[in-house]
Amino acid sequence: MLGKILKIGIFTLGLSFMGCSSSQPNFTRNQALIRAAEKGETNEVYRLLQAGADVNGRDAEGWTPYLAASSMGQLNTMRVLVAFGAKTVPPDLSEENKDHRFIADR
Repeated sequence: MLGKILKIGIFTLGLSFMGCSSSQPNFTRNQALIRAAEKGETNEVYRLLQAGADVNGRDAEGWTPYLAASSMGQLNTMRVLVAFGAKTVPPDLSEENKDHRFIADR
């Protein structure tokens, strides 16, 4: 019984190391880029962009790195993102949020 538990533990540990490898999926890089931009971590933003993160990638809520940086006033980070080709226009609102725009326009 103990041997079986040990094998399962080692297998799980191996999977977790595989998830932390340098072949990190772009989605995870994009999420990390958005969070680093929001915090103004310019060196980390640069590193993630060099590693292949999408400068215009969106998270589940539709935030882009540029939008996250601008919402927190991270000017230096915004400059780095623009230098890498970030779009500075906010993304379209998702279908579920379009009603909010129309209410504000009334």
